[in-house]
Formats: sequence, C-alpha cells, structure tokens
Amino acid sequence: MGIQDKLSKGDHVFYYVEDTDCYIDNAISYIKDGIEHGDQVLFVENERLYPKILERLETLFSEEQLKNVHYINNFTFYWRNGNFHPPTILDYFSTLINPFLVNELSFRTWGHIEWRDDVEIFKNIQEYEVAIEQLVPEMNAISVCAYDASRLSKSLKESLLNCHGFFMTDDKIAPIIK
Repeated sequence: MGIQDKLSKGDHVFYYVEDTDCYIDNAISYIKDGIEHGDQVLFVENERLYPKILERLETLFSEEQLKNVHYINNFTFYWRNGNFHPPTILDYFSTLINPFLVNELSFRTWGHIEWRDDVEIFKNIQEYEVAIEQLVPEMNAISVCAYDASRLSKSLKESLLNCHGFFMTDDKIAPIIK
C-alpha cells in the first residue's frame, strides 16, 4: 500500500496493526517513500522486527541512502525512565528531531508503541498522542503511530481515533472524520 499518495506534511496517523507481515511491508513502504522524497526518517521500532525490516531495506537502498533512516529502539524511546511518561518522551523526541529542524531537513516519523501490562497506560498514551497531534503540523512532518490491535481495548482505540487525523489498517488508510 502506498502511504505517501494519501498523506501530506503535518498528518498524524493511527496505524491499527493486525498482521505482522503486512506491518513490515507497510513500514518498508513508508521508509522507501521517505528516502525517495529526500526525507530523514526517524524510525522507532522494537528489536525483534527492526532486523527484518533493515534486511529488506538493504536490498533496496545503498548504505548512503540508508543514512537517512534513524533507528531508535522503541522501549528506549517510550520507556526512557522505566515508565511511559509523556513529558520525558516528548523531550527526548524534541532532542532527536532538533537536528532536522535546525538544518531545515524534511522528515517523517514512525513509532511502534508497545507496553508491558500496565493499567495506567491509557491516560499516559492519550496525553502523549494529544501532544503529538498538536506538534506534528508545527513540525511539518508525517507521523505514523503504530499499535498492535491485540493490545488495544475498545476505549483506548476510540481515544486514539480522537487524537489522530488518519486511521490506517494493514491494507488501507483514510482520514478520520470528526
């Protein structure tokens, strides 16, 4: 699925992931679109899937082109102080994207949000996503937030739909009408 033709800078996407193979294909497509459009790609992913994604990217791009992909382990990113703390995450995010902003580099982000069993996570995720929804247009970037469907309660899914502009599944993407 070509994500790029449906999105423009400033869009914030909630990706509801149901199939790992489709997820990998979509992540590769997103990164490929970014590289082909000259974007830097901040790619926040788990250490289990990233090697599979990188292996396929290495068949598509040169080492020089892959320098535009900036991988961060998702547990390092989202659980920096041992908890999912939105101000800490947003501060770290700002540190990571600052070189792109200072150097006026076009960029996009992809974050695979995962968590351990934590009953308090709902409020924290909502706080984080509301902040990102406000930040993305200011950054003039495309941002995809991927969540494993099996981990989402109905209420968390509804909350995520309310703080994103687009809803993406493994095989389609559409604007969220509010």
